[in-house]
Amino acid sequence: MSAWDAYLHLDTPKLQVPKEFKPTLPNERGWLIPFFGKNPLWTIPIAIVPAIIATILIFMDQQITAVIINRKEFKLKKKLGYHLDLFVLSVSILVQSMLGLPWFVAATVLALTHVNALNIMSENSAPGEKPKFEGILEQRVSALLMSILTGLSVLFTNVLGRTESQRVGHISTD
Repeated sequence: MSAWDAYLHLDTPKLQVPKEFKPTLPNERGWLIPFFGKNPLWTIPIAIVPAIIATILIFMDQQITAVIINRKEFKLKKKLGYHLDLFVLSVSILVQSMLGLPWFVAATVLALTHVNALNIMSENSAPGEKPKFEGILEQRVSALLMSILTGLSVLFTNVLGRTESQRVGHISTD
């Protein structure tokens, strides 16, 4: 749809993307967020409450997704592999937090859609009979590729949104 929009030269709202990949405020901090900075020390214990809530929400999201995906009717053989995902997610959130990047979590709807896309249905059935569910094609390649492509989307900023030079000519007077 982005290509179609560009082809038709439509004046639609675009994603505001910086021209280069750098920290938002390079004069104030580098890539790593300092643990102790300009904030007073009393903010540390106050920040524990939302941190605990966020941890519970992320854990619950991951576990609810795991319970839904590991149902008996899916006939999965590598059920414990999903717990490795929780570990990878935890390390990922830690690194993203230190860099000030947004978190990417279990995404229950995406996981269910992915599992449904990997359904294996019987091919030999009588005329008029619905194919029977035989199992799931268990693999991790497509999820890995989806994550890699999401990360590589940073390289496609010229296609996904307007750069700084393109925004200058499209300033709204509203």
